[in-house]
Amino acid sequence: MTIVAAVSAWAADAPKRGTPEAGAFRADSRLVVVPVTVVDRRGAIVNGLASNAFTLAEDGAPQPIRSFSEEDAPVSIGIVLDLSGSMQGVLGAAKESLRALIHDANPGDQVFLNGVSTRPRTYSSFEDGFEETMRRVEFEGAGGFTALIDTVYGSLNELRAGVHPRKALAVISDGMDNHSRYTKEELMRQAVESDAQIYTVAVVTALNPIQSPKPVMMTEGQRGRLFLEELAARTGGLSFAVTGSADIAKAAAAIGQALRNQYTIGYAPSAEGGGKWHRITVKVVGSGMKAYARAGYRAD
Repeated sequence: MTIVAAVSAWAADAPKRGTPEAGAFRADSRLVVVPVTVVDRRGAIVNGLASNAFTLAEDGAPQPIRSFSEEDAPVSIGIVLDLSGSMQGVLGAAKESLRALIHDANPGDQVFLNGVSTRPRTYSSFEDGFEETMRRVEFEGAGGFTALIDTVYGSLNELRAGVHPRKALAVISDGMDNHSRYTKEELMRQAVESDAQIYTVAVVTALNPIQSPKPVMMTEGQRGRLFLEELAARTGGLSFAVTGSADIAKAAAAIGQALRNQYTIGYAPSAEGGGKWHRITVKVVGSGMKAYARAGYRAD
């Protein structure tokens, strides 16, 4: 069985303490390992806590913490960039979001890029560098139908080949889909059972105070943003809506901070396998602090 979990809120600069990245996101019959991010009431990431600041429960039953670390390790990152026709008016902002994510990446990270259109399209693999990844999509235009769900589904499978234990998928899109073979339910199941946190950046058009968008467009846009929010929430990631440069820079910085400021808590599971879903609850002691972690895992 596998388990991975992490989410962060808006982040502030904070000191980091690195530890080895040995098998941080795997679980077997002896140990479940849960990455956790802690934020204060302002949304700033909290570092330097000891293991006795945390409590953890599985299916409501308290579990003793068997291993604990705070780490900053390289990440295997997949990026999904929506290049379909629905992105016609916001593609510039989407590319700016991609550029900001790549700029904020750690030199030790590995990245691949897949594009969304009528069919999923590979733009770069883990073997390509950051600059090459950006160059290959720099002059692409928006067009075609939108197979967003298919592209995310395939990207989660591709992400398994990453060399780093910590894995994440960033999805830059408006959240709309009109051409996928997989269903939303199939994607959600694949996502919650993967080893990846999914961070989503919903690129939306700023409202024009003079000319309001049509109701149908507003409804479709809201549905797309809710889909991206759910995808992030179920996997322990974070979702952003961006309309301009300031939002984009803040979202990219927050995703980078979330990936690099985590505690890793290990415990011995009390449950057996059998494919049952088990709920995990992590809490942190301290006024105004909150721990963010994935909701659980499936014991295979």
